[in-house]
Amino acid sequence: MMKLLRQTGFSELACQFAKFIKRLDKTDDDIVAVTAALLSDANSQGHVCLNLAQTMSNEHYSTLALPENTAAWIQRLKQSNVVGEAGEFAPLILTEHGMLYLYRYWLDEQYVANAIRQRCQPMVLNNPKQIQQLFTDWTSNIDGIDWQKVAVFMALTQQFSVISGGPGTGKTTIVLRLITMLFAENSEIKIALAAPTGKAAARLQQSINDSGYEGIESKTLHRLLGITAENQQGRYNTQRPLAIDIVIVDEASMIDISLMALLMAALPENTRIVLLGDSQQLASVESGAVLANLCQQTPQFSTAFCDDLVGITGIKLKASNNNAALENTVVELQHSYRFDQQSDIGQLAKAVQSGDIQPVFDVISTAQTPIWQQQSDLATLLLSVSSLYQPFFEAISNDATPLVCLQLFEQQRVLCALKQGPQSVQSVNDAIERYIQKQSWRTQQGFYHGRPIMVTQNDYRQQLFNGDTGLILRDAMGNLKACFLFDNTLHWFDLAKLPAHETAYAITIHKSQGSEFDKVCILLAEEENPLLTRELLYTAITRAKKQVMLVCSKAILTKTVMTQHQRETGLARLLES
Repeated sequence: MMKLLRQTGFSELACQFAKFIKRLDKTDDDIVAVTAALLSDANSQGHVCLNLAQTMSNEHYSTLALPENTAAWIQRLKQSNVVGEAGEFAPLILTEHGMLYLYRYWLDEQYVANAIRQRCQPMVLNNPKQIQQLFTDWTSNIDGIDWQKVAVFMALTQQFSVISGGPGTGKTTIVLRLITMLFAENSEIKIALAAPTGKAAARLQQSINDSGYEGIESKTLHRLLGITAENQQGRYNTQRPLAIDIVIVDEASMIDISLMALLMAALPENTRIVLLGDSQQLASVESGAVLANLCQQTPQFSTAFCDDLVGITGIKLKASNNNAALENTVVELQHSYRFDQQSDIGQLAKAVQSGDIQPVFDVISTAQTPIWQQQSDLATLLLSVSSLYQPFFEAISNDATPLVCLQLFEQQRVLCALKQGPQSVQSVNDAIERYIQKQSWRTQQGFYHGRPIMVTQNDYRQQLFNGDTGLILRDAMGNLKACFLFDNTLHWFDLAKLPAHETAYAITIHKSQGSEFDKVCILLAEEENPLLTRELLYTAITRAKKQVMLVCSKAILTKTVMTQHQRETGLARLLES
């Protein structure tokens, strides 16, 4: 059996898990072990569970000799002692909908669904007249409904809120307006700000600092919850909850189901939760698609909510009154303040979202500047990439100040779909280092003046986090050190004390989440790959603020736009039930 699994392409982790389950299975049925391997691989791909019916129709698994139909498969699984029903304690849980879970993911999903349902409750405003005045003073030039205002009102009056919007739709503005009104409601309110990554948390902190708020610290979710390498469950839980009144979480698309469960468990029952993010972006690295699940249905609002909204803000919404599970809890921002209707980036992102390739090529053909370059040889590609970084290269060569070097580097980035292989992070970084070596840069030394690095492991002691980007530069004494720019302040670190890191001329699209650059060059791949999806491409495009260049063949672009990665989860179904 193990040989068959390996021949079929299962990972070593999946094979070992199948072997483990087979030892526990008293029926000694190979189908149970094969199913365990399928589940393990599904989890590795980000699915929370294994959809038996869909797996049955997947031709890739035709060599596995699965039962003749889903019903027969379910019956075989039910006979095993390692498979339990919902509510039972067993390594694997099989639901009535034909979804198979690892026990811990089933438990996490159940907990999150129950916690959200319990929090879908209205809150009463303490100072409605003062809040009404703040909305009146909030001037807006938006034609039609100002969804920013609706979102802030919702977050003020609901215990659980979800605000989704693309780049430039004003999510940061919403956070700042919300904080102002929360303090107007209660000057003693305890507010926590968080984000899944250190870089996203730092960006949120910068916005807070620029607005003059003191005493509000933005943390990574791991730091907020007290999660460490030694304590993966976190310091805070139902027995020891966080002492906060509201938590506002940015970049919520990056939250997986297990992290969401830990967050919910760490909050007192009356604590408010506000999730902000872009539901169209890539889902979390780990299993789950929490934000996408929450935004699956069209936002709906009750008559009571709409009456209160018009009374406080003057905005009229049409009530739905169908008692939807997430009624009054989800707002999708419509207007982009960053991209106008003629913006190449905005139009391209919207076209990719459609899943239809023709609108994408329509945008490409009418773009004000070239935004697509067909597959080219490495030399041509290197020319494009090196010209992107030319101002940065010149600054390093001319010994510009560390601040100037860092600011110039942060203006652009090469984003790759893959870590290894042709047109990958590794190949591009290697090619750039060969190129600058010819320009007399001493890249062969490993650490060299001007080398960009990205931290890949959190270091709480030094306050360096996964995703933080800096440069190796000579300090005032001429010694090479790592230099990072945080809160407009330079921070220097000894090279020997750096946490795990990698060269960062090119980074993966996954690693770029939570970041923005003036110019972005996107490299997909030379051949088809399961990672190439419209969510991946949309995420890459929306990292750019001013200019984007997409490098791939027509066939790869077409396949990518038409491929949607939908993760198997049961969260949306649980919330509706």
